[in-house]
Amino acid sequence: MVIKEFSALNYRNFPELAVGFSEGVNVIVGRNGQGKTNLAEGIFFLCHLDSFRTHHLEQLPRHGQSQAFLQGTIEKEGLPHKARVEVARRGRRAWLDEVPVRRLSAYAANFHALVFNPDSLFSYRNYPGERRHVFDRLLSFLNPEYLESLRGFRAAHAQKNALLKQGLTDSLPEWNRLFVQRGCAMMKSRGEMVATLNEFIPDVFGRISGKRESLSLGYHPSLSGEPEADLATLERAAGKEQRAGHALHGPHRDDYELILGGERGEAFLSQGEYRISLLALKLAMNGVLRQQRRFRAVLILDDLYSELDRGVRERLNSHLEGLDNQVFITTTEPPDSVGLADMRIMEIRQGNIL
Repeated sequence: MVIKEFSALNYRNFPELAVGFSEGVNVIVGRNGQGKTNLAEGIFFLCHLDSFRTHHLEQLPRHGQSQAFLQGTIEKEGLPHKARVEVARRGRRAWLDEVPVRRLSAYAANFHALVFNPDSLFSYRNYPGERRHVFDRLLSFLNPEYLESLRGFRAAHAQKNALLKQGLTDSLPEWNRLFVQRGCAMMKSRGEMVATLNEFIPDVFGRISGKRESLSLGYHPSLSGEPEADLATLERAAGKEQRAGHALHGPHRDDYELILGGERGEAFLSQGEYRISLLALKLAMNGVLRQQRRFRAVLILDDLYSELDRGVRERLNSHLEGLDNQVFITTTEPPDSVGLADMRIMEIRQGNIL
């Protein structure tokens, strides 16, 4: 997948922007507040119809504007596709090859970008829901059946919560069975995905960090994944759930954890260690996409070099040069210090590409 051209109208600090990109490494250089992250966010939004910075769509149109527009030519499997998105306070609309998209998930199923930036690092580290969202997005792209299980589970979860909130418990056993059926399918897929990621993570982490300690991803499901055992757990928890007014167990409570050296979990990692670990995780996801879908994701690496020492930067650049993904790097540093060959360098100033 390659984004050949990108344009924005009234998006963030861009009154109007049109730019072409290299199929390899694109480096966007500029001071803070000039629009580097806005450009990275716009590229991601064109792929996923979602922002990695906010859930409030009203923040995306330029100040004083009610709508924003994004458009791009995205090449996938050698074929160009014209993607167009309209963002307004009331929601999003999308067109693919000039055809209106009725289900936004059908649009997002075509494209995938992996993003690393300070905002997403903070959210991923501090909010379990964000961790689940990251892996649900990856799994939904890898496996359409997972997306169906996720939709079904969310519907069952919402109905169960509504019944619990209203104190209507007579039909809860039936909803619990559906809740468990769809939840067990999700947990099985999540466990398999973590096992596959752990085939890539240690090597990627070692390559870019230079450390001997091994990095792995842990998965902590809320239920066992065994239907009969999980139904029994929900039956025992019925009283507590009725008093709480919502479901206390299930995939919506699952969690993930980065573990360094086999024993140091996320709470014990320094900010620098966590930054490199999350970066290694995103690059491992890229490996899984290549292995299972033969898909080249777009890599968006915002403020990449901040807080990384020279050795890590050099090893990271070497790793990126060995990939055949399209890469977007934003940085405040001058181009000659980045150290990547065959790159396109663009300067951004006050929302304009120079």
